[in-house]
Amino acid sequence: MGLDMYLRGDKFISQYDMAQSDERGYPLEIKRPVIDGFEVTSYNLDLGYWRKFAPLHKFIVQVFANGVDECQPIDLSADDCRRIAAALRDDNLPDNEDCSGCFFGDSEMWDEDRADAHKHAETFDKAADWVDGNSWNSVVYQASW
Repeated sequence: MGLDMYLRGDKFISQYDMAQSDERGYPLEIKRPVIDGFEVTSYNLDLGYWRKFAPLHKFIVQVFANGVDECQPIDLSADDCRRIAAALRDDNLPDNEDCSGCFFGDSEMWDEDRADAHKHAETFDKAADWVDGNSWNSVVYQASW
């Protein structure tokens, strides 16, 4: 057991091709993919995963969930993802002393994750670029323990 942290993307699949229209100017209807006999309306993508990086988790919960930590999904905009990336790069995450919790790991683990901050920041930058300006895409952070 432990703190597992997921960054997921949801890509909505429209039933219309907005780039093409019929003679009336309406978007053309297209067939969505079918899996197991059911029409696919979205794809769930794994954008990032961390294990027991409590300072990152605490930052996200404090800033984007008003400090409420109930393993709930936390919606993130492109700007939110960029803010998290900046916090990682600038080492503006909570201090290790403020991150204790059952199953959250320890300072040694967190220091190793902090040393890879630029790599973790790139994950959030990539998520921001993916969701930015695309109303069909959304990003959610969620943890479990």
